[in-house]
Amino acid sequence: MIGFFLAFSALGIPVQQIGIILGALGVGIGFGLQTLVNNLVSGLIIAFEKPVNVDDVIEIGGRSGKVKSIGFRSSVIATAEGADLIMPNGDLLNAHVMNWSQGGAKKRLCIRLEVKYGVDLERVTQLLKKIMDEDEQTLSSGGTAVQFAQVTSQAVVVELYFWVRISKDGGSVKSGLLTKIYNAFADEGIDMALPIQQVILNQTNSETKVKPNH
Repeated sequence: MIGFFLAFSALGIPVQQIGIILGALGVGIGFGLQTLVNNLVSGLIIAFEKPVNVDDVIEIGGRSGKVKSIGFRSSVIATAEGADLIMPNGDLLNAHVMNWSQGGAKKRLCIRLEVKYGVDLERVTQLLKKIMDEDEQTLSSGGTAVQFAQVTSQAVVVELYFWVRISKDGGSVKSGLLTKIYNAFADEGIDMALPIQQVILNQTNSETKVKPNH
């Protein structure tokens, strides 16, 4: 160590600056090792407690995907967009994780609709339940719920709750159901509510005063 300082002194570098540089390096290495150890310990906790397992479908930080692998330092999550999300085990363990695979291999989805005033709400409920009963992508277990959630100034808000398997793409299922709902409502003469736009015209005085030039 003394030879190290003497070598730098021979190059004209002050010993005080060498100490500052080494101190900064030590702090950086310390933080790096702390993060590494945290991730390694978190990996061991995940391996023993198993809050998530390989092939589990999870949702974390607003993003969903399937756990592809769990390593000592980090885990890989295959997202719905087709990308691999590499997450440090420390972040994975400390985050709020929703594990769909440990909840009975099914998930609950919701479709929100707005219908015009004056429609037969009982008929709306019957149509929605009929569509759900005949749809092969939804699950009968857990039941289907139709709720009239809100009455706005423009429409009656209807919420349709249903269950699908974890392996199903929620967006695709919703798209298929919305197509069936739209066609069924059109056949029954049930109108969906549309946003109302107000146009206000300001009328100005037709008389125009011209200020003379002096």
